[in-house]
Amino acid sequence: MALENELAATLRAIRKQRGLSYSELNEATFRTTLSLIERAKTGVSFSKLAELAKALDFDLIALVALCVALERGESVGDALATASQELAAFAEAGGIELQQAQMEGKKLAKRPAGMPPKIQNMQAVLKLKAQGKTQAEAVRLLGLSQSSVQRYWHLE
Repeated sequence: MALENELAATLRAIRKQRGLSYSELNEATFRTTLSLIERAKTGVSFSKLAELAKALDFDLIALVALCVALERGESVGDALATASQELAAFAEAGGIELQQAQMEGKKLAKRPAGMPPKIQNMQAVLKLKAQGKTQAEAVRLLGLSQSSVQRYWHLE
């Protein structure tokens, strides 16, 4: 879901609705970037998208909702209803707490180097360990690599 065309159409519409020309926008580099995005000639980072929304005095969530609705071929209300349901399910499953735990104040919390553990695999290895199985048996029974089993084996 790249959304370049939908973003281009949405930005054009917002700029035209607001009666803004390129010359009325801040910096020359910003005008060039907006021109490329409005022609679907370049992608955009999330931070650049937030800057664009701010420069156009348009809510970022509304901007994204408009793009997603256009891509899905549905109303903005339906796109927002789907998003609201997803957010509710995320919150109910403890996602908000998990999200907040990833931050230390306004900074991203550090995480250990390497790939994060796969919880189901880790639990399966530790269960076999508790049952008295060997690492080799865990490798064979679970189909995991020896290095993965060894890493999970020594967590407790």
